[in-house]
Amino acid sequence: MKKIILCLFLIGMLVGCSEKTETVKKEDWEVSPTFNIPVTFGDGTKGEYVLVGEEGRIGFLVGSGKEGEAEAQPIIAGKGNKYMWHFWGEKEEFEGNLKVVGINEKGEEYKVLIKDMGMSNNDKVWEYPNVGISPNNGADTHVPSGMEFPTEGLWKLNVYIGDKLFGEIIVNVEES
Repeated sequence: MKKIILCLFLIGMLVGCSEKTETVKKEDWEVSPTFNIPVTFGDGTKGEYVLVGEEGRIGFLVGSGKEGEAEAQPIIAGKGNKYMWHFWGEKEEFEGNLKVVGINEKGEEYKVLIKDMGMSNNDKVWEYPNVGISPNNGADTHVPSGMEFPTEGLWKLNVYIGDKLFGEIIVNVEES
C-alpha cells in the first residue's frame, strides 16, 4: 500500500511539475520591444522607422513616420505584408541564408516567410537566399521579405543566418 501511495505521489509531482514548466514557458514569452532608427525620406524630410526586436542586433520594420511621430502598425493574422529586416553584427555573421522559424503559442512551427511577395501564389518558405552585406539605415546589413502568420496570438521568430541562431523576436499577431 505504501508503494502505491508513493507511486501516486511521485506521479502527481511529475504531472504538477510538467504543468508548471509549461506555464513558466508561456510566461517567458514577452513581446519584443520596439525601437526607432532615424531616416531621411526621399523628399528630404527627417523621419523614423519603427522596428521590433533587439536594438543594435536585430529587428524588422513595423512602422514609420515623421521624426517624433512614428508609430508601429499591427501585424494582422492571415494578411501577408512586406517587412525590412535590419541586422547589426560582424561581417562573418552574415554568411548564409536567412531562415525564420515561426512558433506559435501552442509550440507549432510554421513557415512564415513568403516567397515572391505580391505574386498570385504566396508560397511560404523557411529561408531566403544568401544574406551578404548590404548596409542600410545604420544597420550593417538588411534583407527585405514578406511574412504572413496564420493565426493570432504570440509568435516567436527564431532567426538564423546560415545555421546559427542570430536572434529571436516575439510579436503579437492581431485578429484580422
